[in-house]
Amino acid sequence: MATIETLDVTKLEPRMKHPTIFKYFDALQPGEEFVIENDHDPKPLYYELIGERGNIFTWEYLEKGPEWFIVRICKNPLEEQKEIERLNVTAIEPKFKHPTIFKYFDALQPGESFIIENDHDPKPLYYELIAERGDIFTWEYLLKGPELFEVQITKNPTNSTGEEVAGTISIKDIKKAEMLKDKGVQFKCSTEKYNLADDPNAGKVAKVPTYDYDKWELDFLTDYIVNTYHSYIKANAENLNDLAIKIAEHHGDNHPELNRLSTLMYHFLQDLLDNTVREEVLFPIIKQIVAKHRNPETEITYEIGSLKEPINLLKKDHEMANLDLSFFRKLTNDYTLPADACSSYQLLFQKIKEFESDLQIHIHLENNILFPKAILLDTELAKLN
Repeated sequence: MATIETLDVTKLEPRMKHPTIFKYFDALQPGEEFVIENDHDPKPLYYELIGERGNIFTWEYLEKGPEWFIVRICKNPLEEQKEIERLNVTAIEPKFKHPTIFKYFDALQPGESFIIENDHDPKPLYYELIAERGDIFTWEYLLKGPELFEVQITKNPTNSTGEEVAGTISIKDIKKAEMLKDKGVQFKCSTEKYNLADDPNAGKVAKVPTYDYDKWELDFLTDYIVNTYHSYIKANAENLNDLAIKIAEHHGDNHPELNRLSTLMYHFLQDLLDNTVREEVLFPIIKQIVAKHRNPETEITYEIGSLKEPINLLKKDHEMANLDLSFFRKLTNDYTLPADACSSYQLLFQKIKEFESDLQIHIHLENNILFPKAILLDTELAKLN
């Protein structure tokens, strides 16, 4: 029996963790597997694998926390399939792209597939298909960027009564598609201009509350960061990513920098979500330090004097995030809108700027207040012990 390779992710430098796991995954032959071990739930990796490689693997928890997580990842075996028709979407005039794809889809017999090829992520089409045709298909990425995207779309088979079998599309995606349709959101591009004066929420996130954070207790500050800034990232990351994909879909031919922005935005947001996971592992330790200072009899579960290293890693995450944001500004000429920018195009740039403003406050609170004070308290405890 072949030995299954095991990868201890905790021993990898943070910036190399996901690239290394992808390297292991790509080296698998169909039907082969490997195991990853981590000190927190690696679920964000699951979504990244789905996004980058498609639904071609199984994900099985062998051990699920709270202190240690073990996951077996197996690449699915190849299935025999006939030659599938391909549609090069880049060769179609923009206004005819989605109607042509729908024509191909409607011509499919149950169980048949076709593949679309595009120069940016066609995710808006996914939601449009759900909204217009329902849960009667599967959507599988065969190749996901950065320069070429391939998606295999399969119409679900029928049952014994001739009805199409319900697919595996998540309830969340179905509800999102229905919500977008009910609210009149256009999957195609609108030519109407976006007026910031008409958007009551525009710019609200960027306003800095007049709090004296420096006087707050650190345990309260960690809760505030989680409930305010981590929540903001988690609530807005998916929508911002989808909006970037949509704008690249409709404006990428005339503004190719949007295709790159869309791809980089996905990785930027994924890194931030990973960062929130790491911070939410560290923050309970900071709370222990605070409790220990208040009451020396308090039991702690971490090694006193060891706080500086994980904090330095989190600060590196912040540094990379700032570099990404600087590159976004360079790529978009400081978010300068072209003459043909539609309402969604303008909204994307506005939302990125709001996201940036919120993140700058988030990073300031941690790098300049929370982290230095936590290290100081940890150092004082180390001297006493």
